[in-house]
Amino acid sequence: MFSTAETNPPEIEERFLTPKGWRWHAFKNPRGYKIRFGSVAPESGIPDAVVIVLQGLSEYTEKYFELANDLLSRNLSFWMIDWQGQGASDRHLEDRQKRHSSGFQDDINDLHYFIMEYVKHSAVHPDVGRIPLVMLGHSMGANIGMRYLHDYPDMFACAAFTSPMFGIGALKNLPRWLSYGLVGCMQEAFDRSYVEFGGKEWNAAMRDAPKKDIFSSDEARKKIHNLWMEHDPQLQVGNVTYGWLYEAVASCNRLHKKGYVERIETPTLFAIPGHEKLVDNKAARKVIKRMPNATTLELPDAKHEILMETDEIRNAFLNEFMELLATNNIKEKLKPF
Repeated sequence: MFSTAETNPPEIEERFLTPKGWRWHAFKNPRGYKIRFGSVAPESGIPDAVVIVLQGLSEYTEKYFELANDLLSRNLSFWMIDWQGQGASDRHLEDRQKRHSSGFQDDINDLHYFIMEYVKHSAVHPDVGRIPLVMLGHSMGANIGMRYLHDYPDMFACAAFTSPMFGIGALKNLPRWLSYGLVGCMQEAFDRSYVEFGGKEWNAAMRDAPKKDIFSSDEARKKIHNLWMEHDPQLQVGNVTYGWLYEAVASCNRLHKKGYVERIETPTLFAIPGHEKLVDNKAARKVIKRMPNATTLELPDAKHEILMETDEIRNAFLNEFMELLATNNIKEKLKPF
């Protein structure tokens, strides 16, 4: 069984419902853990592109059903995996609430296996030949996605990222070498412990509390994260561990190494929110500036989750995303959001 929830949350709006034709699947990664994924394709069976969406920290596939429905209406397929450690995929620790990590390289390996064993087979049609792959990632997903583009440069036709995690917001005032050293010491001592003193299991107040209102300005979309977690406890995950933080800082530092992102030639769009509290926008801009084929969309009124933002903000990004597809000869007739 790939999802414990047999129904949608009763109070959820129609636009957030499971897309028609949705299919759940799973595979076991080389470490023996189950990785859940889902997909849906246009009824025509011949999409203009196959969009692989890379979720952010502690997210899950159901949260992106609205996006899946939007892409379907524009003749685009949608695929997504739950990273190990979150969603309905297996967790790293016996205490499944702790968001731990065995290293972002493991996530890159899982993504590559997912693409090679499942997605690429769906991206070929006898009438049109190979269908282009497009990457769309959020936050931590952008970090993993960038590293994938570096390691596998010819896989994707283009890519787009929202709120890219190229630096941790809480550490942005420290030199990278110092933050890496401090986090490394904490990881050595408290690897599987929650980062925050009083770190804890999931609860609705992690997002509902006024001081935690840092994700979205949209009253309906900001509730989706908790609605599904309350409906399906399998999806719940609490705070991150020092082990996760160490691996995240290490992966960010890799992107900042001289010559690393300069090798990523994939046409790439980055959306930067003005009201960012979780990742380091300054670090993101430094990385993007070094890339040979990247453009930036500044969204001054947006909070962290651009794809969960108000229609005005969300549509601004999605329209730029569609322009990216047109520029790269994937779409001809643009259907605006």
